[in-house]
Amino acid sequence: SIFFLTFQSDVNTVAFADESGNLIYSGSDDNLCKVWDRRCLSTGEAAGVLTGHVHGITHIDSRGDGRCFISNGKDQTIKMWDIRKMTSNADGSENRVPAWDYRYSRYPQQYKQQKHPHDQSVATYRGHSVLRTLIRCYFSPTYSTGQKYIYTGSYDASVCIYDVVSGSLVAKLQGYHHLAVRDCSWHPSDPMLVSSSWDGQVAKLSRTPSKEGKEKEP
Repeated sequence: SIFFLTFQSDVNTVAFADESGNLIYSGSDDNLCKVWDRRCLSTGEAAGVLTGHVHGITHIDSRGDGRCFISNGKDQTIKMWDIRKMTSNADGSENRVPAWDYRYSRYPQQYKQQKHPHDQSVATYRGHSVLRTLIRCYFSPTYSTGQKYIYTGSYDASVCIYDVVSGSLVAKLQGYHHLAVRDCSWHPSDPMLVSSSWDGQVAKLSRTPSKEGKEKEP
């Protein structure tokens, strides 16, 4: 069956929650993460909504457990979510930062610490830059890191790696690109990443954190 779900804003990202394929996460320019149940899409209503970003969402990655996922936002944050905290409805226009377009200018300094008054996220990660393009974020591999890290591209030509639990920026991989890094991928078993950039280059990045939390050469 084919279902067409209607949104009032651009939908920038979508991901299955786990291998069952029943739950779907979406993120859009209305600032909302939505959870959809494929078994009842005919209603046209999301199973739940999660609020916390104050600007649109560029990417979502699922942890694969049917419960937690992360989202990258134009508010210059990654947020982690637990769908057990979702609500049935939310107003995405609430607390939207006014008069700013991420495609044309840098994020205003006065908005950098702005928080949504009803933030339902379980963690927030700051230190990368989401500008001009839909920059992606991911959990690190299960086999080699136990999903201990979150990593993302950045407009400042770097790849940022965060500790999932502490939220600290444990590595910022620079010097491989000179323009925005839109996407990156961590090898499933080896301590290395590859990244793609607006500079037309695909690079192999070394010095990723090991499972013990120390930087390790590939």
